[in-house]
Amino acid sequence: MRSSLAVTASLAAAPLLTLGEELERLKDAGVEGIHLDVEDGVFVPAMNLGLRLVEEIARWGKLPIDVHLMVENPEGVLELLPDLPLRRVSVHLESTRYPRRVLRKVAERGYRPGLAINPATPPPALRYLSPHIEHLLVLSTEPEAGSAPHLPGVVAQLGPVVSEAHELGLQVIVDGAVDGENADSIAAQGADGAVVGRALFSSPDIHATVRRIAQGEPNA
Repeated sequence: MRSSLAVTASLAAAPLLTLGEELERLKDAGVEGIHLDVEDGVFVPAMNLGLRLVEEIARWGKLPIDVHLMVENPEGVLELLPDLPLRRVSVHLESTRYPRRVLRKVAERGYRPGLAINPATPPPALRYLSPHIEHLLVLSTEPEAGSAPHLPGVVAQLGPVVSEAHELGLQVIVDGAVDGENADSIAAQGADGAVVGRALFSSPDIHATVRRIAQGEPNA
């Protein structure tokens, strides 16, 4: 059996009119957290989710919450985040000239700081940043539209990054069109977790899909 992946559900693909019901389904299906992209229409073209939704999900409060700042000014947006019981906050390397400073601000707010990188970005010097981060969030799609395809080439080159991250005590999470077909490749590279959106909300059986991605078990 392959190594397991911690499955976090991305709400970017969720049907918002029935979001309360979907959150309960995700909890019952065994996802280990909720992933929320905060977008500004500048760093990425989309503006799907905002800080109000982060507050509402935190108020629901039945699963850990990870926030992914896909914004041009992460320091400014971080200041707009109220004191919420979040777990992780990831900041894009491409969005700031001073990643260590921003990551320290994340940690000062009581959140686990993470560094996110786009598919075209070479892996950063993790040893230089490791005192200030808890995890690396690797995007395996271009951060354009919700229909962007999975990029297997990103995963194929992940092994050395994972090895270095684990040596430094960091987790590696893959985010981008993860499904039951490519999860085995992600696990084979040693990643610790996967952010999953479309594959969950398009599935007729979320429980089976979570099991398949997390453990490599065949769909029922």
